[in-house]
Amino acid sequence: MTVLTNLVKIEGFFRERINRFLCHVEIQGKNNLAYLPNPGRLWELLLPGTPLLLTTSRFKGKYPYTVFAARKNASWVILDTQMTNLIIEELLLEKRIPFLKDYTLKGKEVKLLKSRFDLLLSDGRKDLLLEIKTCTLFGSRLSMFPDAPSERGRRHLLELSELGGMCLFVVMNPESEYFLPAYHVDPVFTSTFLEVKDRVIFKAISLGFDEALEKVISVKELKIPLEVLYKAFKPSGVYLLLLELKTDKRISVGTLGEILFNKGFYVYVGSAIRNLYQRLKRHEKHKKRIRWHIDYLREYADHLRIIPILTPEKIECELAQNLKTLAQSIIPHFGSSDCNCKSHLFYFEETPLKLKDFIELINFYRLEKPLELIASQ
Repeated sequence: MTVLTNLVKIEGFFRERINRFLCHVEIQGKNNLAYLPNPGRLWELLLPGTPLLLTTSRFKGKYPYTVFAARKNASWVILDTQMTNLIIEELLLEKRIPFLKDYTLKGKEVKLLKSRFDLLLSDGRKDLLLEIKTCTLFGSRLSMFPDAPSERGRRHLLELSELGGMCLFVVMNPESEYFLPAYHVDPVFTSTFLEVKDRVIFKAISLGFDEALEKVISVKELKIPLEVLYKAFKPSGVYLLLLELKTDKRISVGTLGEILFNKGFYVYVGSAIRNLYQRLKRHEKHKKRIRWHIDYLREYADHLRIIPILTPEKIECELAQNLKTLAQSIIPHFGSSDCNCKSHLFYFEETPLKLKDFIELINFYRLEKPLELIASQ
């Protein structure tokens, strides 16, 4: 594949993300600045020490390198969304995407309404707008998009529904079998997906690459099990509330009395049988009527992240037990007065978002557990 074989790839390691589009990488033992052409969270891919493939930067004189791909298990995952588009163009030319084999490329970066759409195709009788989304969030067999809330993605769906067209999700994992919108991560995008499903053609494919990342060796269409989405996408489930205390702080916590909270990071496990999103909005506020143990801590701690897991199952205590094995310590009896758990609040000296086991735990419930629901259909 010309677009891949012409690239000069440089080996390196991920060190730290500075912002959405910039990170520190290590190349031959030295720290370097690199452009990251992907606005996603990429939690499971950009962990400290992750092997990377880089190219010389497209921003010469500003950033010396561009992140091209990250290693996950035994495969490379392409992160450069612009490269995904170029790969799809070549696959179209080679007639390797079955449902698009009758189409040829007519235009690129087509500006319509308020957006630019990636490609304009034609089968000689009618045109087809094609918007391409790079999917890097996947488990063993299930892939999802987006991995962070995407207003741009939602707008694309709404405008495609007006214009008529196809949204193609390109998954960088040859083992994937299923695709769904990331209902845990972006409920607004998911609602829009369901709203326009009869007016937008949704397709998903997985790509497999050779070890040298020079050619596409497999192209597979994925199933989109909408019946599972209708069952799973409800405002009910569990959540992790990630907080940070900048200094040691003694806080009076209701009947638990005064507790010394050390400087660092805290993860609280909660649940909501209904009205999950209202519960999460409440947690975002510093000042509110005190109702639960977590409200006392929230008054003083900075909110970093809320991580919802939508599920009809009652897994709050199971999740707490799993977190206990990862944390440095627990705050006894915190948030667990109505169950037999020792605690639902866990302490980490450093942010758990950089811990592989923490990210894998989240993705187990988000990407592996739904496979049970898929299998039952």
